Amino acid sequence: MLNKIVALALLVLGTSGTLRSNPYKDDYIQYEAIQLTAAEKQLLRESLDKLHDRYDPKEKMLTKTLTGWNYHTDAESGVFHEVRASFGYAVALLDLGEKQYEQRAFDIIRKTISLQDTISTNKTAGIWPYYLEEPLATKKSPADWNWADFNGVSLLDIYMGHQEKLPEDLKAIIRTSLIYAARSIQKRDVQPGYTNIAIMGTYVTYMTSHLFDLPAMKVYAKNRLDHFYEYTLKRGFTEYNSPTYTVVALDELDRMKRHIVEKDSKQKIESLYTTAWEVIAKHYHKPSGQWAGPHSRAYSSLLMPTVNGIFKQASNGRIDLPGATPRNDVKIKHQIPEHLMPYFLAPKYPRTQQDVLSIDDPKIIGTTYLTDQYALSSANRSSLWNQRRPFLAYWGTPAQPHYLQVRLLHDLYDFSAASFYSEQKENNILAAITFLTNGGDKHISIDKLQNGKFKAKDLRLRFEFGNIAADQLKVPSSENAALTLTLNGLQFDLQLYHAVFGPLKGHWEKGGDEKAAWIDYVLYAGQETELDLTTLEEAALGFTFSLKGAGEKAKSEAPAVSKQGEDLEARWKGLHVRVPTKPMIQPKNL
Repeated sequence: MLNKIVALALLVLGTSGTLRSNPYKDDYIQYEAIQLTAAEKQLLRESLDKLHDRYDPKEKMLTKTLTGWNYHTDAESGVFHEVRASFGYAVALLDLGEKQYEQRAFDIIRKTISLQDTISTNKTAGIWPYYLEEPLATKKSPADWNWADFNGVSLLDIYMGHQEKLPEDLKAIIRTSLIYAARSIQKRDVQPGYTNIAIMGTYVTYMTSHLFDLPAMKVYAKNRLDHFYEYTLKRGFTEYNSPTYTVVALDELDRMKRHIVEKDSKQKIESLYTTAWEVIAKHYHKPSGQWAGPHSRAYSSLLMPTVNGIFKQASNGRIDLPGATPRNDVKIKHQIPEHLMPYFLAPKYPRTQQDVLSIDDPKIIGTTYLTDQYALSSANRSSLWNQRRPFLAYWGTPAQPHYLQVRLLHDLYDFSAASFYSEQKENNILAAITFLTNGGDKHISIDKLQNGKFKAKDLRLRFEFGNIAADQLKVPSSENAALTLTLNGLQFDLQLYHAVFGPLKGHWEKGGDEKAAWIDYVLYAGQETELDLTTLEEAALGFTFSLKGAGEKAKSEAPAVSKQGEDLEARWKGLHVRVPTKPMIQPKNL
């Protein structure tokens, strides 16, 4: 395949004019050679020191040891050579600017590009597999089209930042690979609701089309940017309030700010960049040092050290959270707009932040109640996929933060076929959980249930308390008994007002590990059995929750619960939820 790429690359070289010098600027784009400061090089060197041992000189790629289930791959355990990390490693080696690593970087780039699908008639043309050992032609799990976007960004970093170092034939190979990736992105045409990939793909197609003079793609990329801008003005980011992907969006918008100079596009990019920071600022909880929910997508319930590092760098050191770690990509330099700094440095509490997260009916509403003792948040409708955080509380300090997250676990992994509904006012949340016959299992779309059936050894509702010891918790005295916990000077009031899952009889138990403790309502635990949601006349859970700080008083109140046909209806403290009790096909906006 590499010979084919070389041949195509030479053809491209012969038809696209001379290579541009570095630095370069025209009316649309600009770029220049990477020049890092001594301090930036030291940070990068420390990051690379952690990767060198993973480099396999025989295969010329980084290795990764897998130990469990992962999206988009058939493999669950073993040592594999990974594509995206290898590209990132090559970028970092070149950015460091040390001659001793140049050939290694070139070898990695050649090898990893060679794994790209370049057969134009293939559905996967332009993308890469996750691993050398799992080629696209034979893998059973779905391919990840996002690899055209992510790896395209890395190749642009290499091509624009290191032209003077790259051998001529390798420049041509990179150029051809970028065109394949960009055409895949254009063909796929991700819509603006897929926030981070919508931005990233716009960047890759915009830069590729202008670097290599692709007129039709130039029009496409500009239209895509305009469409995303107009969409976001009206609706906000569909991947709302995400500690993972709002940061990815910021990173790609920063790349756009550095490399796209056309006046209209630049203005829109600056506006989008400010919008992303507004999302973060309005959900930042200074007392705990956490990014309050609800989160559309997150890989951890507590902020990662690198996100704290972004806050520190982007505030010129004014936000200095414990454990803040600098980013591996030292080229990205964020700046919080000054008018948003009061949210981080001198917030006014208590405050309710309410956001319309989807303007299409049924609307998704996010509510966040922030006080000087805690932050409590919910989404009125969501799934309980492991990346969603539709119910989330934070308290504690930046040095010792705590969280409470609600999860529905199938064999101790978050069950995407569980749906969450709620209404919140300040410190009170009324919630219900239902089930989808065609929902996902571990993922919302990759492994959907077939005919509502799934095998299970365990199924449970979990209230997970982060950085809390299990001996601080207790369980309700009976299935529907109210429970009051006192933790770190706060009062947590919880009551499971409804719990039916067909004929199964549940029970409460508690547990914990070194990171968290939990109270579980166990619906099933035993030998593996097949459960069929389509045969259940009723499968629904409901609970009330209230969080009170020191000095806060509130009268206790039992929820009023009734059946309205096949619906469960609950009212409590002025809040109301109504959900179908029979498992159903997935509705819109979850």
